Amino acid sequence: MHWSPPTPEEQVRFLRNVQRLLAEGLFTASYKFALVHALADLAVLKGDDSGAPLPIDTREIAARFVELYWRQTRPFPAGGAAEVVLLQNAGRQAAIVSHIAAAQAASGGSLFRFRQSAERWGGLVAEAERVVRTMPLWKLQTVGREPLVFLYANTGRGRTVTLLPGVTYCLRAFYELVRDLIEAAWVRFVQRLNAERLGGIVDLGGFLFGEGRTSLEEYRPILFAVQDGRCLYCGDQLPPSAQVDHFVPWTRYPADQGHNLVLAHDACNAAKSDFLAAERHLASWVRRNRMRRAELEAGLAAAGLPGDGPAAEQIARWSYRQTAAANGQVWVSGKELKPLTANWEECLAAMPPEHEHQNAPPD
Repeated sequence: MHWSPPTPEEQVRFLRNVQRLLAEGLFTASYKFALVHALADLAVLKGDDSGAPLPIDTREIAARFVELYWRQTRPFPAGGAAEVVLLQNAGRQAAIVSHIAAAQAASGGSLFRFRQSAERWGGLVAEAERVVRTMPLWKLQTVGREPLVFLYANTGRGRTVTLLPGVTYCLRAFYELVRDLIEAAWVRFVQRLNAERLGGIVDLGGFLFGEGRTSLEEYRPILFAVQDGRCLYCGDQLPPSAQVDHFVPWTRYPADQGHNLVLAHDACNAAKSDFLAAERHLASWVRRNRMRRAELEAGLAAAGLPGDGPAAEQIARWSYRQTAAANGQVWVSGKELKPLTANWEECLAAMPPEHEHQNAPPD
C-alpha cells in the first residue's frame, strides 16, 4: 500500500492533540509522560518518513521506560537534606521506580553494566512491561472521560501497538518540540509531587533529563586512540584535556554512547555548539565509526561503556533529514554556517564491505 506524509493541517492537528493530552490528561503517575516520550524515541530509531503505520512491541517500550527512569531513580540531593528518590506517583512510589532502584543497588548504578546480564536485564524489562501494559498503554489516550485516540488504536490488549498512519512522521518531524513539551510537563508533575522535599531547587529538569557530563570523561582515552589524537573537526593534534562532544547534539537526541561521541578542541566544540556538523565532518565521523569500528567497540567493551553504531547512524540520518527538510544550516568552522546540501546522504550511504573494517584514521 502506498502511504503519504500527513498534510500540514493534519500535522497541526497532531501537535494540538499532544498539547491537549499533556494539558487535560489525568496523571496520577509519570508513566504517561514516559510512554509518549518512549514512542517518540522509538519513532526516530525504528521509523521512516513515508507516513506509514509503525508496529512497536511493548517490550521495546518497556526497555525505553527503564532507560528513561534509570537516571531519575538516582538519589536526589534535596536542598541539603538527606538524598531521596523522587516520587513519580501520587501516594506510594511508582512500581517501575522501585524495581529500578533495586536494580541500581545490584549494579553500582551503571545501566550499561546491568544490561550485560541478560537474565537480570530481561527480568527488569519484563517487570516494566507488565506495568506498561496494565497501566499507561491503554489509558493514555483519554482526556477527562473522552477518548482522544490519535497515536495508536486503543484495543486494551496485546503485546504490540501500531502507530497510526502519519503519527511516526509527525513524531520524527517534531521530535524536539514533542520531547520538550513532554519533559516540561513531566518536570512540573514531579515538582508538584515532591514540593516539600525539593524546597527552592529550580534545576529539576537538569537532574531528570540533563546530560551526564562527568561520565563522558571515561570515553576520552578510547576516542583519543580511534581518532589518532586528532580533532574530528579541524584535524589538528589534540591536547590530553580535549573535550568530549556529542556529534549529533544532545539537544537534538539525547544519546550518551560511544559511537555518537567525538573528541574536539575546546574552540571547535564551543563553536559547533548545538548545530549539526557540515557534510565533511559527517563523512569523517562515519568513516571513523566504520573503519575503526573493531577498535572502538573493543575499547568501549573493555571500559564497560555503551555503544551502538547502527543506532548512532539511524539517529544521524534522521537528524540530517529533518534539517534538510527545514532548509536548515550546518556548522563548518568558527562562526561559519552554510545550508545543508543533498551530499549528506552520500556520507551515510552503505560502505563497501571490503572497506568497513580497515583501521584507517579519519581525515
